[in-house]
Amino acid sequence: MVSASLYAKKPIIFLITILIAIGFFVYFFNLNNPLFWDDDDWIIRNNFVHTISWDNIKFWLTHNTLAGVGMKSNYYRPFLFFTFALNYIISGIKPFSYHLFNNLIHIANGLLIFILVYKIFKKKLFVFLASLIFLIHPLQTEAITYVSGRGDALVTFFMLLALLFFYKAENDSLDGTSIKKIFSLIFLVLGLLSRETAIIFPFLALVFYISFISKERFLKSVKQGLIKTWPYFLAVLVYGLLRLTVLNFQNTLNFYATPNLYSENLHYRLFTFMHVLVDYFKLLFVPTGLHMERSMTVHTSLFQWPVWLGALIIFGILGMLYWLYKNRHPDFKIWLFGWGVFFIALGPVSGITPINALIYEHWLYLPMVGFWLIASFYVVKLLDCQSATFLKIQGRTLVIVALIAYFLFFAYQSIQRNILWGNQLDFYSDILKYEPNSVRINNNVGNIYYNKKDLENAEKYYRIAVSQDDIFAEPHFNLGTILQSRGDIYGAVKLYEKAIEINPNFYYPYQNLAVIYAQQGNLTKAVENIEKLKLLIPNNPRVYYNSALVYLALDNKTKALEDLRKGLEFANSDLETGRLMEELARELSK
Repeated sequence: MVSASLYAKKPIIFLITILIAIGFFVYFFNLNNPLFWDDDDWIIRNNFVHTISWDNIKFWLTHNTLAGVGMKSNYYRPFLFFTFALNYIISGIKPFSYHLFNNLIHIANGLLIFILVYKIFKKKLFVFLASLIFLIHPLQTEAITYVSGRGDALVTFFMLLALLFFYKAENDSLDGTSIKKIFSLIFLVLGLLSRETAIIFPFLALVFYISFISKERFLKSVKQGLIKTWPYFLAVLVYGLLRLTVLNFQNTLNFYATPNLYSENLHYRLFTFMHVLVDYFKLLFVPTGLHMERSMTVHTSLFQWPVWLGALIIFGILGMLYWLYKNRHPDFKIWLFGWGVFFIALGPVSGITPINALIYEHWLYLPMVGFWLIASFYVVKLLDCQSATFLKIQGRTLVIVALIAYFLFFAYQSIQRNILWGNQLDFYSDILKYEPNSVRINNNVGNIYYNKKDLENAEKYYRIAVSQDDIFAEPHFNLGTILQSRGDIYGAVKLYEKAIEINPNFYYPYQNLAVIYAQQGNLTKAVENIEKLKLLIPNNPRVYYNSALVYLALDNKTKALEDLRKGLEFANSDLETGRLMEELARELSK
């Protein structure tokens, strides 16, 4: 018979070893999965993560995540890109080191949860269960097996370290100004540079202080907690001001270029989040039908299904918290911290600030810590409840068997997801079973067939993508390249122009239009597109080389030399183009 008392006799290192072994086993199946999807733009085609140099570091610190491939985004994650650069130095675009790094961060996060919670509760089975579920839950695969999803694990790693050192500082120093507090602040800054969601940390630290450090009543604890956590709020405030000014690459507070029903109505966003919350709880308990790119209805009323159910869940949690607090119940602290972590971590994706998606599985990476802390707490209570009639030896054994089966189901689902991520076409096809009209997924499937030179199937999926809402420029451009290859120049130009209309900063159509107009002898239009490219990708030497060729055709030798000299400033990123520019510059200078 297994019980909590048996776990109490196990040394900490034994339980940690089990967690590490299970974590490695479950994620062993992703180690050779290829890089794909956003990995192309963030790693493979991004020359700024192919080396670690002072110029590249400055670039990461001053540009958005897509600047390395000449595009713009709302994301700013310089430390994340530093880790990608480390991987690239180690193994180029071979996937093993990337996946191993992700897996190690995930396992480290599981261990940090174990260490942090054990310091507070001293209950080995409780913290073991919470850490185990965090490690093996299949929802986590979207953040860990997807290399570009590393930001979720990385920011959680730094926030957990910051929280651990905050706890140590408050226990080891009367005034809280120890070196541990400084380390805590450093980890917060690294978290902010890894993913924007680290802005929640001051609130996590505050709820942690109220729950487990302060000995005062609630309101006094809040006041003391604000005093103890003000340096974190200050750091986040400075970060926020920078993101809204010098680091505001687009409208940072709104991912939507044009207003819409969702972005313009806060109450609609909150109603929609109530539905999302219901789906999240279903996925936490029964993680089946997992897939990326989930669609979600925008709700306009509290009384729509299942909006009202989500509202009832929230009010139920708040009511139970009030009851526990009013009756000074010892469970109040675990409820406050658990639900605090859950809802604080969901805050940035709740719709309070308009975001570019309504639901993602990886958004539960950190929130599930709070949820499963509470669940594990009561599971251990159940196992320790020896006096209850229904929990005699047979009953407890039944509960243990059910838990083992449940955890095996989690592990099996995670392994299956890790295997599925290893085949791009199978992965996308699986998503299309749930979201057949997804623009991005149909475009991605089209890309796979295009790379296989199966243009018939590529065109099929591109046409499905462009038949949906005009929100992505990519499928219009991709379909245009197929038409261009067939000689349908008119159709290709129309699609390229449509792509530019959707996203004027998407530079690929300008490249192809410049070539088309140059071939047609319309050098004026070719120059217009090349000049636009210089603005969008000013560090690309190939653009300046092509521009020089066009200006030579226009008999403008001065402008051609000017382009060559400018392009040579960036020749280190493309040595072959640099050589061509040097030869042409020498010839023109004679």
